[in-house]
Amino acid sequence: MIEIKLNVDGATSEQIEKYKHIFKLLIEKGALDGVRAGHVKIHFDLDGTFQGVELNYWPWRRRK
Repeated sequence: MIEIKLNVDGATSEQIEKYKHIFKLLIEKGALDGVRAGHVKIHFDLDGTFQGVELNYWPWRRRK
């Protein structure tokens, strides 16, 4: 179980819930600490609604 407590000055409770949802998914999918030598994109639609997480990395490659 993931429990996130977040306090952002000036943010509404609706915004805080939105941020918590995004952080929860980033943690569950390994996007915060599971990507090495790659990048993570957070996607939003034109209305600013969170749509997804894109991971781009090499799980394995030969090093010289």
